[in-house]
Amino acid sequence: MATQIRMPALGQTSDELRILRWLKAEGEAVKAGETLLEVETDKATLEVEAAATGLLLKVICPEGESAEAGTVIAYVGKAGEEVNVAASALVQPLAPPDEEQHAAPPSAKVLATPVARHLAREHDIDLGQVHGSGPGGRIEKKDVEALIGAASGDTRVTCSDSPVPRHRQLIAQRVLQSARDVPQIRLAMTIAMEQTQILLREERAGGLEGLTYTHLILRAAAQALRAHPQFNRVWLEEGPQYRTFARADVGLVIAAGDNLLVATIPEPDALPLAGLVAQVRGAVERARRGALNQQDASPAALSLSNLGMYGVDEFEALVDPAQSAMLAAGRVAEQVVVRDRGMYIAPQLRLSLSVDHRVADGVLAAQFMQTLRETLEKGDAR
Repeated sequence: MATQIRMPALGQTSDELRILRWLKAEGEAVKAGETLLEVETDKATLEVEAAATGLLLKVICPEGESAEAGTVIAYVGKAGEEVNVAASALVQPLAPPDEEQHAAPPSAKVLATPVARHLAREHDIDLGQVHGSGPGGRIEKKDVEALIGAASGDTRVTCSDSPVPRHRQLIAQRVLQSARDVPQIRLAMTIAMEQTQILLREERAGGLEGLTYTHLILRAAAQALRAHPQFNRVWLEEGPQYRTFARADVGLVIAAGDNLLVATIPEPDALPLAGLVAQVRGAVERARRGALNQQDASPAALSLSNLGMYGVDEFEALVDPAQSAMLAAGRVAEQVVVRDRGMYIAPQLRLSLSVDHRVADGVLAAQFMQTLRETLEKGDAR
């Protein structure tokens, strides 16, 4: 019996996803675990893996169309097997009318990288008119950028109006929803980083390239979630009720050009440091090429946003509407501190925690921050 391929439920993203590109044609062989198609959510382009091995017998939802999570979009099975295509009635039409100018179906059939596809939609460019310089004529980001530059016209104009790109519209919608609908409290704390700094230097000296404070804060945050399981939940309006997560996953805010994406890092404290560095590196690379996978989009209660590498001392971040807390990290800076009635110069970190007050009150948030501080001050995020 043929296996149904369903549109995945991605937790933190919209319940409706649009298919950008099938990577296999009907009749082609597929293997379980290999990337079968690319879909677009309200936050990013994601790669969806095949759930079974066999032949792609029938595509129900074609490129350019949308479907809700759980909808049957294709069948995989053996040659000659019959499939039931009644599920095709569940397929939804293309996105709302105001998006039509950014999503022409013919462009979805052109071989192009996800980031090139996004850029083309933002500038109303038909990919069918772009010459691809990549392998097999694949359109790369630079090919779209070249066309944009050629069409830019007179650069002496001092100002101009232009449509807001789709991804910036989505960011605007999320931050507005956060500020309007999520009652937030914010706490800040100074953390002594001597021991964590020693840990960082020792691991780097031992050959672990790429290890940063971000990795160690991710681990400490996961440990704090385990110590305070009431913090590892989100508010659902339906009911209302809490959804509590069994795993201590932590989201990481990633800048990709002028886009902001959140990739979920699975249980950062359960991975060896080398494994965590590789996990984060992979997520960052996927985000920057516009191809997050299903694991990247899995739900988490808390995310980390680190601007310390830009020299920022401290900042406050809005809670993602799909989560319950956002941890904002500034730089680790040498500062004068008073200790044991003496003055010393020591590395300090300012952390700010924004919390959905419906999920946690100030006491629980403060206890979470205390645990986080204890872990980092002891250098226990190994």
